[in-house]
Amino acid sequence: MLFKTLGIALIIGGFGGFGLSGARRFEKRVDELKNIRMALGFLEKEITCAYTPLSRALTRTATFCEKPAAFLFAESARLLNSRQGTTAEEAWRTGLQKLVEHSSLKAGDISLLDSLAVQLGRSDAGEQRKVFDLLQEELRIQEEKARAELDSGHKLWSYGGFIIGTVVVLLLI
Repeated sequence: MLFKTLGIALIIGGFGGFGLSGARRFEKRVDELKNIRMALGFLEKEITCAYTPLSRALTRTATFCEKPAAFLFAESARLLNSRQGTTAEEAWRTGLQKLVEHSSLKAGDISLLDSLAVQLGRSDAGEQRKVFDLLQEELRIQEEKARAELDSGHKLWSYGGFIIGTVVVLLLI
């Protein structure tokens, strides 16, 4: 009887833990979108107000923001500082790949950030400001969508894991 009880607890706990980790991804996505939006605001100010060179602005932004967003800016800055002929577009896209490895962002979020690659560092400060403002607004919209998904998805994953665990136990009995 002790082994059955232990088995039941492990099954329900395992499915419940899986559900809770799924729910945590919704929270992380909202936090990451907000962090990236704020970091892009910082990068915009470095480029358009302080007229900081792009590689140095990316390095400063990497130290300003939290992980995993910092991976994007640090990797982009590292490639630009290596002076091996890497363009800003290539550096940004490589940084995005590094971000994907460590983040909970969806493909649409990454695609939105990828749209900055072709315009980064290619125009004057005024045009860069417009690009950053547009991207930040689009990220704000993505963040609001992520918050809406958080409300429904968090409960679904949290409770769903425990419910599925209980159903599995009942089927095994």
